[in-house]
Amino acid sequence: MQDRQQESPDDLTKGGDTPPEEFRKQLHELADWVADFRENIEQLHVAPNEKPGAIRARLPKHAPDEGEPFEEILSDVDRIIVPGMVHWSHPMFLGYFGWTTTAPGILGEILSAPLNVNAMTWRTCPAATELETVVIDWLRQWVGLPKEFDGVVYDTASVGILHAMAAAREEGAPSVRKRGLAGRGDVPRFRIYTSDQAHNAAEKAAIALGVGEENVRRVPSDGEFRMDLSVLRELVGRSTVGVQADGGHRDGWNHFNL
Repeated sequence: MQDRQQESPDDLTKGGDTPPEEFRKQLHELADWVADFRENIEQLHVAPNEKPGAIRARLPKHAPDEGEPFEEILSDVDRIIVPGMVHWSHPMFLGYFGWTTTAPGILGEILSAPLNVNAMTWRTCPAATELETVVIDWLRQWVGLPKEFDGVVYDTASVGILHAMAAAREEGAPSVRKRGLAGRGDVPRFRIYTSDQAHNAAEKAAIALGVGEENVRRVPSDGEFRMDLSVLRELVGRSTVGVQADGGHRDGWNHFNL
């Protein structure tokens, strides 16, 4: 196998890649485009006024047989893509999901892209998993949590809720990972209680985990968005004896609060 350090530009382009010098030029062009976009984003509409299908109509109906010049791609982005976006980084947007709103966030994304990190396990990327462990501990120190606190970084709250509910399900019905939920007489029906202010990820996780959307109970909140505990107690008490599909009753419902 030829050493990567000895590969020529021709070797790199045999698999359809861009020659190094051309790639370097494109990176500089893209960096200028990103800087210009951020500097002028206030001049854009926060959301498009287009009707469904308008953007699709401007795109080719057939896949190209050959690649286009990089300049034409950037031109298409300016002409078609940018006007058709909801700009979550716009100063007039409400400012959530903004991990690449700031310059450091964008630089981090650029840096991580060529590294092609796969942080599934320690073996797939020791640097990523150990850096994550250190950053989690920094967060623990900043917010004053005990030394026992540990965890991982999730890409979204929805995934975090899904995993938390999966762990609760396994605690309430051991061996679900191996045996599943269907056809098991030893598994009680699950209920999930969450505030009426909570994200709909609770229902989505219940669907994905086989708990069922109907088993998510939304508990009203007060003027300060706190869950009404009296209503929670009433709902839990009402479900202590569950009505089965055949009209019978059984005890042993498992309850999880989010």
